[in-house]
Amino acid sequence: MGINNQYVEAIKKAKANLADLRERGEDAVGGDALEFIDGFLTPEEIAASDLRVAEMIESTRARGEKSV
Repeated sequence: MGINNQYVEAIKKAKANLADLRERGEDAVGGDALEFIDGFLTPEEIAASDLRVAEMIESTRARGEKSV
């Protein structure tokens, strides 16, 4: 399959997914990303992820203060 055909197929699939999302609204997969993620992560994994995000925020804040 050539690149053009792959592109056309990808566009068709994206349009079908968008139509499905519009039809089903929040019932569609991805309607609530946090609920979706909570469905396959353990509480420990969620806590570890939250910690990493907090560390990134603090690191970014510290760099900003350092440059002032």
